Amino acid sequence: MLSSGTVSVVVLPPDKLNSVGLAAQTFNLDFDDAYQYATAEHFDLAIVSFDADFDRTDRGRLTPSAAMTK
Repeated sequence: MLSSGTVSVVVLPPDKLNSVGLAAQTFNLDFDDAYQYATAEHFDLAIVSFDADFDRTDRGRLTPSAAMTK
């Protein structure tokens, strides 16, 4: 369901991995959510997810349907 038909994979640089632990502690996130949060923060990306755990963060989230209307 991508309008452009492309997907990019981004990876958090190794020197930024400490931000994963910080996000996990700060926002009470599990590892995979903390990694997604830290990566979104590093690259200034929006988080698109059904997972309400991101609502506890300062970045928040977009639901997939909300992202499709942007």
